[in-house]
Amino acid sequence: MLTTHAHRSAATTADAPQRLNIVDWATSLVGDGSTRLDIDHGPRPVDVHGSPATGQALVTNGSVGADVIRLPAGTGFVPHTHPGHHILIVVGGEGTITYDGRVYPTRAGQVYLVEGEVPHAVGAVTDHVIVAVGSPHKEIDAEDRMAPVPYEEVIAPDGDLTCLICDVSAVVPERLHGLDCPHCPCRDCATRTTR
Repeated sequence: MLTTHAHRSAATTADAPQRLNIVDWATSLVGDGSTRLDIDHGPRPVDVHGSPATGQALVTNGSVGADVIRLPAGTGFVPHTHPGHHILIVVGGEGTITYDGRVYPTRAGQVYLVEGEVPHAVGAVTDHVIVAVGSPHKEIDAEDRMAPVPYEEVIAPDGDLTCLICDVSAVVPERLHGLDCPHCPCRDCATRTTR
């Protein structure tokens, strides 16, 4: 009898459903034919290492995970790379992504894929909120979440960095902020608290 009971316990454990982790991070209003999300643009509980950003861990299994990241207006992440790739879903405000020599405008309702080994920088025009989904997943405050790279690594092979918002181009060693462009991803512009 004890053997049968042990066998049943093992079978029951093996057949038990996995616990699903559902995290509420925004409020929603579901209506006829549409859903409206209310995204708080305020600071999140955890500081993102080496940046003015704050974040909130959502879900992870260690291999893949998702976090909410908030950048205050006028700040950003310095040019960087990271292990693996990220899908960035813009859920609040307006921002920029500097990628392969161009500064692109981004806004709530957009999604884009960042190849981790391509130097890139994210900036905030207004308070900017994104959901970052990445693999491998790194904790919000992990020191190795991003590997900063020199500013020159985000410029195009011809030496230009073009802002598609302001329609200006800077040629190295010139920086976009020298052309009165507020979207410059250099360390000084990305890490100051106001522009």
